[in-house]
Amino acid sequence: MNQLKPLAKKIFEWQARAVLKLYKPKIIAVTGSVGKSLTKEAIYLCLSKKYFVRKSEKSFTAELGVALTIIGCPTGTGTALDWARNLLLGFRLLLWRRSYPEYLILEIDGDKTGDLSRVSKFISPDILVMTAIGEVPSHIEAFPDMESFLFEKRSMINAVKREGVIIYNADDSVTANLLQDTVINKISCALGGGADFVGTDLEILYANEKTSRVPTGMSFEIKARGEADKITTFQSIGVQNQYAILLAFAVASNFGMVRSQIVASLNKFTALPARMNIISGIKDTTIIDDSYNSSPVALSYAVSVFGDIKTKGKRVAVIGDMMELGKYSGIEHRKAAEMLSKKVDFVICVGIRSRKISEELQNFGFSESKILSVGSSEEAGKELQRILSVGDLVLVKGSQVMRMERVVEEVMRHPEDKRKILVRQEEEWLSRSE
Repeated sequence: MNQLKPLAKKIFEWQARAVLKLYKPKIIAVTGSVGKSLTKEAIYLCLSKKYFVRKSEKSFTAELGVALTIIGCPTGTGTALDWARNLLLGFRLLLWRRSYPEYLILEIDGDKTGDLSRVSKFISPDILVMTAIGEVPSHIEAFPDMESFLFEKRSMINAVKREGVIIYNADDSVTANLLQDTVINKISCALGGGADFVGTDLEILYANEKTSRVPTGMSFEIKARGEADKITTFQSIGVQNQYAILLAFAVASNFGMVRSQIVASLNKFTALPARMNIISGIKDTTIIDDSYNSSPVALSYAVSVFGDIKTKGKRVAVIGDMMELGKYSGIEHRKAAEMLSKKVDFVICVGIRSRKISEELQNFGFSESKILSVGSSEEAGKELQRILSVGDLVLVKGSQVMRMERVVEEVMRHPEDKRKILVRQEEEWLSRSE
C-alpha cells in the first residue's frame, strides 16, 4: 500500500483540480500560525446561515487534506479502505453532477518546505484570511530559516485571484509586513484601533459580578464603517478567540451579510476543545484549558488574558514544552518566564525544554518554592492536584505532543465528561503511550 500512496495522492490532487473546475465554488483559505481552526469555525458559523458551505474538518490542513476537503471525503486515509472510498467518491463527483457547496473554507497549513507551495498551484482563493504568524511561529524548526517559512506564506498570497481580497490580523507585525507590498485589496483587523475592523478591549464575564470569581465568557465590541456591534460568547475566553470572531465578522461583511445576522451568528460561537475553554475543577477551582497546542505568540495570548481574570485563590500555570522551535527554543522558553512572572503565583513546568522557564523564573524574583519542574503531563496532574486550594485559577497549556489534556483530566470536576470536553479523545490518541 505504501508504494501506491504517492500515486493515490496525485489522483486526489487531479480530482480536486477537476472538481474546482467543474463546480466553480468560491474559496476562502485560512492560513497563518495561530488561531486558524478557530477562525475557520467562526467564518463557517456566519456563512452557513445563508450559503451552502463546506469547511475543512479536523486536521485536514496539509496538501492531501485540502484535496480531500474539496472532494468532500468524510474520513482521512488511515486504511486501504479509506483510500479506496475517497478515490471512488472523487470519481463519482466528476462523473455524475451533484449538489456542491457554493463556498469552501479551507484551513491551509504547512509544516515543512513545499507544503503551501504545492497547494497554491491548484487553488486560487477568492478570499485569503491570514491569522497571526508571530516572530517565532510554530513549525519553524522544519525550515532552514524564517525567510523560507515566509516564502511558503507568500505562495498563498500570490495564489489569490486578482479580484480577490486578503483579510488579515494587522496587530501581528510579521503578517502585516508580509502583505505590505501586496496590490490585492486588503482588509485589516486589529484590537484597539488603526484598522478597517476594530475589536475593543476584552471584558471578562462572571457568573455573578458582585460575588463570583468564576469566569463564564467574554464580551467586546467590533467597530467598522462608523458602527459598533457587541459580541458576547460563553464557555471560553481569550485573545485568539477574539481575533477569530473579528476576522469572521470582516469576511461575512465582505459578502454583504446583514450586520444583525452576523452578530446573531457570532454570539453563538463556541471555541473548539482546549482553546481557552472554561472548565470546573476539583476543590471549587476553575481551569482555563488551552492544551490544544502552543507557540510563543499563542502562549503570550493565553497568559495575558489569564492574568486579568479575577480569582479568590492563586493563579497556577501548568506550562508544557513548546515544540518545533528549533534554534529559537531556548530563548523563547526563557522569554515565557518573564511573562509568567508578572501574571501568575505558581508555575508547574512540564518537559525538558520548559526547564528553561523554571530556571529563568528565579532570575525574575520568583520564589523557588512556587516552581515545580516535572517530566510528564501525568506527573504534572498529580502535583497540581496536591497544591490546589479552594478558589484557585489554573491555566493549562503546551504543545500537542506533551498531551497536556491529561493534566486537565486529572483535576476537572467531572472527568466522566472528558470525551465531550477535552481534546484528543479519539481512540487513536488514547491508545498512544506518549
